[in-house]
Amino acid sequence: MTERLDARPEILGDPPTAVRRDDELPADAIAQMLTAPSAPALMEKLGITGQDAEELAPLLPRAAEDAEILAEVTRTANLLRAGAGLTTPTVGLESFAQAQNALQERLAPGEGLIAILAHLVSTSTVREWHAARGLTAQQSWLVLADLGQQMRVHRRSSGRLGLHQVGWTALNWAGRLFHLGRLQFDLHRIDEGTGRERWVLGTHIPADGPLDPDAVEDSFARATAFFTEHFGDLDTARPADAPRFGHEFRCESWLMNPVLVEELGAESNIGAFVSRWEIIDTAPGADGAAFFVFGVRPPYDPATLPRSTRLERAVAERLADGRGWDSGTGALVR
Repeated sequence: MTERLDARPEILGDPPTAVRRDDELPADAIAQMLTAPSAPALMEKLGITGQDAEELAPLLPRAAEDAEILAEVTRTANLLRAGAGLTTPTVGLESFAQAQNALQERLAPGEGLIAILAHLVSTSTVREWHAARGLTAQQSWLVLADLGQQMRVHRRSSGRLGLHQVGWTALNWAGRLFHLGRLQFDLHRIDEGTGRERWVLGTHIPADGPLDPDAVEDSFARATAFFTEHFGDLDTARPADAPRFGHEFRCESWLMNPVLVEELGAESNIGAFVSRWEIIDTAPGADGAAFFVFGVRPPYDPATLPRSTRLERAVAERLADGRGWDSGTGALVR
């Protein structure tokens, strides 16, 4: 490896607000990383296992040998490496997806392969950010292992290797998303540009099991403890009447719909979760509900969606009869 690979990034602010790498890795360094003997171990740390790992491994040297693909992986990796922290805009990987997916056809059909490779070789900056904010190595790798989780979600819906949530994984690499028990939480600002601008904790529900109320409660408690410990400085300069930082949550999701409480009951896992929130905004969200409940993306025929559970019936019947589905934004203070 070159000395550039070992150079430590610059940490800005006290407490840290950002990490910067001013250098850009050249394509030959990216090729070395893709073909390094340590690549399989790195994939495992990033949660890439099973069939995904088996299919991805032989594509690494092929990507390193294709000059055009390597150049695109290098460009994307350097964008991800450009910075992590509270002041860095999240990289808009979605804007590159169409061109990158066309390019990846040389290696494999599908979507997201170039983004996956770019994530694979660009962990150093975000891990430095995590360390600067006091996270352990184990906590840091747990965040980055969401890449493998999103690849498994992609396989369940498409049946093949890939990644469609490239914008989501870029948020992981920006260092503002954390996995704490059953739930995930991100740092973001609300009411921007007003006198009430402040940091809150966005709440996300990974597709990896039931929403057991005890597990959910544990996640919220862990989130308050984690963020007040590692980001306690964000409690300053808040509106006087705003909740304390670490106690104010938002959730933008297809789950933020009171129909779920009516159909499933407030005592159900999902009903209990929805009942926690005050829904403060709604918007059409049929495609989001279709994906998270049935694993389908447009185009799909709502009439053919399964109805084997109460949840499936509640969503499918509304999509099929024209009532549609509203996603919402929930607010919670605890």
